Formats: sequence, structure tokens, C-alpha cells
Amino acid sequence: MLALDLGGTQLRTAIVLSDGRLLGRRSEPTPHADAETVVTACVRALRASLAAASADSSTSVAPVAVGISAPGPLNPRTGTLIDPPNLDRSLWNFPLAARIGNELNLPAVLERDTQVAILAEGAFGAARGLTDYVYLTVSTGIGGAVVSDGRLMRGPDGLAGELGHLTIDIDGPVCGCGARGHFEALASGTGIARAMDVGEASLVAALEEAGDAGASEVMERARQAFAAAVVSIVDIFNPQRIIVGGGVAMGQGDRLLDPAREAIRKTAFRRQAERVELVPVQLGDDVGLIGALSLVSLARLGDDVASGQSKHDR
Repeated sequence: MLALDLGGTQLRTAIVLSDGRLLGRRSEPTPHADAETVVTACVRALRASLAAASADSSTSVAPVAVGISAPGPLNPRTGTLIDPPNLDRSLWNFPLAARIGNELNLPAVLERDTQVAILAEGAFGAARGLTDYVYLTVSTGIGGAVVSDGRLMRGPDGLAGELGHLTIDIDGPVCGCGARGHFEALASGTGIARAMDVGEASLVAALEEAGDAGASEVMERARQAFAAAVVSIVDIFNPQRIIVGGGVAMGQGDRLLDPAREAIRKTAFRRQAERVELVPVQLGDDVGLIGALSLVSLARLGDDVASGQSKHDR
């Protein structure tokens, strides 16, 4: 099947095989442009991935569907982006799945990027064999997803799991969603860059390494916000594992995770703290592509499914 991972920074495409392997994987910057320009770029990249996979594979490559990962909030049941703060406003209330599907003459399924990522990590990555786990991505924005008792948490509107919008500091900076002091406003790549009035969070991290006091203060605040959010997530969801991905998190590594592990040990409820592990994502940047396989499988089974099992299998 074809997979599209539309991120705030990168647009990735590939063919996903049934064992999770990728063919024809491509990555390019996401156009910071209107909806039609973005759709054109997505379709062009998907066709290029299909052509590359067909050329490189010894077997026939004939995709039967398109699985699309994109920033939320979005409506997975209608395939519509709602109001994702890190995408151009012309993409708000935009029927992305229908447009991509019509261009390629294939059925298309859309889900929030973190939901797709957690499906990938559950099927092929760091959450294999587990029933209760949380996924966090710390990147351009911050998002989350939750699997509880083997079921993907979606909520009545398909919008559950927006963990980047936990309030950390009621007097903190304004988030892209318009509220104040959210996890995303303090610890995302966008929030870090905005705090230093620079273009990218990676530059702030580099300045910290070079000894810049202002950059160190911003990065330390981001790490503290991450730790505070993770403690709340541990207490609320009682997960076996929290899996952390995204460009900012992967760049920081244990420098981000270790203070959060210590905060869990010291301040989370004792039983939840003893239970949980905080680990890096296993599938790296490919989670949004690999998880599209599970996403399409779940769509074929219907909404009332456990992670990879129909309700009749439980």
C-alpha cells in the first residue's frame, strides 16, 4: 500500500509491505503554501515512490489503498483536516483523504500522525506485546496517542490524545492553538525557536552547546516542561511504556529523557512510576509511514477494533 506522512516540516512517502518494510521511500520539505500546492506535492511524491518501488522490486507493486498520516486536529471518519495549527490555514476544514484518493484513484484513509505512529510502534516497534502505552512526538509541534487495554483511544469525535495541549504553565507563552502555557508552546520545536526568536530549534540547541546562557535557559525550560507533562501522563494513563519520538526528542536523546525519568521516580504516583518505562521511538522517522499499514487494516475492519483485532476476536 501507499503511505503518506504529511508533517509540519517534512513530507514523506513510501510503499509499505505487509512485514513493515518500505520501498521507494522519499522525503522532502513540506511546502509552506496553500492547500492545492500541498496536494500537488503529495500526489507527485506518492507517484514517485510508486515508480521507484516498482523499479527496485523484483515483485509486482500494486497498491490497494493510501494511508495518510497528518497533524491534528482532524476527523479520521471523514478524512478531513480540522484546524491543525502547524499547517497553512487553507488546509483547515480540508478533505485531504478524498482529494489524495481521487487523484490516485485509490481509497484513502486519514488519521492523526501520532495515532498512526502508535500503531506502528505497537505492531513493529517499541510497544510490541504490550496492551497499555502512550506515544509522544516532540517535533515541530507536540502530539500524543494512547492505547489502553489494547485499544486505540479515539474519543467520540476521533480527537482524543492531544497531549501536546496539556497546560504546564497558566502564565506561559501562547500556543499555536491560541491557549496559554501548553506543553507544545514550551517544548516543541516551534516553541523553542519562538522563545529565542530564531528560525529553528536546532539552532537553539547548538547555541546551548556553545555556552549561550539564553539558549540554555530556553532548552532547560523545555526539558522541565517535558518532564512535568510526562509525570501527568504517567499518573493519568498508568501506561506500561511511554515511547518518545520526533526530531527535537531524537536530537536531545537522554538529555531530554533522563530528567523526565527522574521526575517520574520522584513525583509520580508510586505504583504507576514503578510500572512505566520511558523509551525512545524504535522506528525513528518512519513511524508515520509504517503505521499507515495498520491504519488501513483497521479502517477495513471498522472503527470498533482493538489494535489489529476485530471485536469478534476479543
